[in-house]
This record gives sequence, C-alpha cells and structure tokens, in this order.
Amino acid sequence: MSEHSTRSPWLMLVGFVVAGVVVAAFTGRLEMHLVADSASYLDYSFASLDAMSRSIRTPGYPLWLAFWQTTIGVEWVPTGQVIVHAIACGWFAIELRRLGMNTTSAVIAGVAVGIGCTAMDNINCISTDALAASAGVMVACSLLRCCGSTPSVRWTFVTVTLATVAIMLRPAYLFLIPWLFVAGTLLRMIRLGDFRTSALKSLTLSVMTVVPLVAWMLIRLWVVSDFAVLPFGHQNLAGVLVQLLSDEELNQLSGEAGEMGRATVEAKQSFLDGGGRFAEPSYGGERGETMRIDQSWDKMTYFVVVPASKSFGDNDRVAAHQRVATMNKAIVRAYPVRYAIWIAKNIRRGAWAISADIVMHPVFLVAIVLAMGWAVYHATVSGTACDSLDPTIAMRSLAVIAVTYVVMNLGFVSLTSPAIGRFSDAAAIFLPAWLAVMAKRR
Repeated sequence: MSEHSTRSPWLMLVGFVVAGVVVAAFTGRLEMHLVADSASYLDYSFASLDAMSRSIRTPGYPLWLAFWQTTIGVEWVPTGQVIVHAIACGWFAIELRRLGMNTTSAVIAGVAVGIGCTAMDNINCISTDALAASAGVMVACSLLRCCGSTPSVRWTFVTVTLATVAIMLRPAYLFLIPWLFVAGTLLRMIRLGDFRTSALKSLTLSVMTVVPLVAWMLIRLWVVSDFAVLPFGHQNLAGVLVQLLSDEELNQLSGEAGEMGRATVEAKQSFLDGGGRFAEPSYGGERGETMRIDQSWDKMTYFVVVPASKSFGDNDRVAAHQRVATMNKAIVRAYPVRYAIWIAKNIRRGAWAISADIVMHPVFLVAIVLAMGWAVYHATVSGTACDSLDPTIAMRSLAVIAVTYVVMNLGFVSLTSPAIGRFSDAAAIFLPAWLAVMAKRR
C-alpha cells in the first residue's frame, strides 16, 4: 500500500472536521442552545443505580454531558457534537471510497449526510438528536466494513459497540437491532450471492447487540422491578391511543387499565377547564383527523397522560409508567384495527415529512416505492456476486444503506409516535447522499 493510500483517508477525515467546525462557526452553530429536554439530561443523577434506573433518560447522553462539565465546560458541547458528526460523515465517505466509489462522489455523499436536517437543526442543542444521528452514521460505516471482502471479529465488536452506544444515547435507535440483520444480510449478498450464509452472519450481529441491552434491562429489573430500557416511551404511544377512543370508551376499560383510562379523562377535562386547547383539524376528512392527532399529540402526552399517571398518589415514576403501559396494552387489544390503521397513516405522514408533497401524490408514492424495491433487488439479487472493488459495489451498498435505514427507522418510530419532524429527519439521513450521488452519475 502506497504512502498516499495510507495517509489519504486521514487527510479526508481531517478535512471534514476542519470544514465542519468552520461552517458551524460561521453559521452560529457552536453556540449552545437549550431545548425542552435539556434539563432532564443536565440534571441526570448518577448518585445510585436506583436513581439511574428511575430516570426517564438512558445514561448515554448524560455521560457525554458529564464529560464536558467536568473538563472544559458544557458550553463546548456543540463543538464536540460538530466534531463527532464531521468524523462520522468523513468516515462514511472513506468507506464508500474504499468500496470503489470515486473520491468526488464519496465526498458528495459525506457532505450530503453532514448537512442534513438533523445536523442543521440540532447540532448545537443539548439534546440527543444530533449525537445519536452521528452514532447511527458510524454504525452504518462499521457495518460496511464488517460486511466487506475481509470481515473480521474486530469490526463485528466495533459495530455492536457503536449500535449499543446509539441506543443508549437515544432509545429510538432500537430499530438498529433488526436493521443490522436486514442491511447486513443484503450487504453480504452483494459479495457472496448466498442468502443463507449472509442471513446467519447478520443474525449473529443483531443477537450480539441485544446482549448489552438485556444486561441493562436486567439491572433495572433487579433495582426497580421494571424489565425495560427506561421508564419512558409508553406515554408517547398513549398520547396517540387515547385520541383514538372516546371518553366513554376510555371510562369503560376494565381493571387497572380502566383506572388509568378514567384518570386520563379527568386530566383531559382539567386541562380544558384550565384554558388548554387541542388542535383543530386544518382539513376535512381523513387527512384532517390524522393531522389533528399529530398536532395534539404533545399536549395530550404531557398535559393529560403524564399528569393522569401521576395522580394515584404513590409518587413512583416507574409505577406511573407501568400504569400507562397497562392502559396501552388494553386499548391495543380492544381496538387493534384502529391502531393498525393509525400506524399505516402515520407511516404515510412520515413519508410526507421526508419528501413533502411529491410523496403525498399517489402516483409518485407508488413510483418511489417501486424504485426503492427495484434498487434493493438490483443491489442484492440481480447480476453476479462481486468480490473485487468497483463503483458498482459502492453504489449498491449505498442503496441498501439508504433505503433500509429510512424504511426501518420510520417503521419503528411509527409504532409509537407521529413520524414527523425530528423522527423523519433522522430516518432519512442517508437519502440525500444516495440521491446526490445518483444525480452526479447521471
């Protein structure tokens, strides 16, 4: 290997970091910005396992903040997040070039990932969005190496570690567990052309990622009797589900679910009596109803469901969360069709958030879905298996990463939350890179 080929990846990485910091500085993105979630991360307590287990946050991002707080100051967090994101984007460009993509196209792909909505909107915020997105990009980079022509145990463990970090930063990245299996299988098929072998190797990768998460869940089970990643998330789904039922239907739920349902109705009425208001549909019919649920979701979650769960007088966050979970399970069991219909509509709303009016056009939507399916088919099934570096491998790999990441990320989020804004932005992080490189090739 020549000196140029050895040094060039490092020069590219340095270039991305320098460019990222300069652009962030000129656009005011090195100044720290606090958001609604910031306090819960800054005030996270590491005093005991009990305190950590009862927190609504996983310890990943609080550890990141604690590092800066104990060294040069929390005001440097945006700079740190910019550097991490630049490294992730530079690494992505390096991996594409390693697969055979020319340098210009690889840099375009890396820049497209770097200037996406998640980074532009959240890179200087004290929240998990930007850092977790960067970790997700790094997982993809490591997976490309793991599924390469010379896979190694080292890269398997790097991939598992990075995926665990991403999930512990932001539990919405739990989708990475099945994604590693699906994307890993398809990436390996590009080279091996054998589904069985590819699937078995990728399944091992997914299972290995589950192990550290189960360990954390077992710790929480031992400490607070709650086998879950954290006591948070059920209220997100409840903020939707309670809007699918009438007050009468909520009152008619039985057992513990009924108690929570009645408390929810009372909390909703208290919110309205206090001058609170929920969104009114801007459009008529089905579209207006879907948008009403989305627009009322935040208030319904934090001004109705959460206060209702805390109204039982036990002052126990874990117990409150479990009450919400019990109500959710009862609603889904009693009204599965309503929930399934909402999921389908939610995924469509997520697609709209990514591609706006183009995707909402029924003909364009069908065309895009068919194009994605064709791209994955062409990348993994058509043609012969490849064992040498060429641009075809790089493009096929990029197609697999971009399509599977957006589909599985959006699909996972759509199960519990409106798939818009920060959720859809993070899911689509690789799409601009894929589209930009394809446009250049044309």
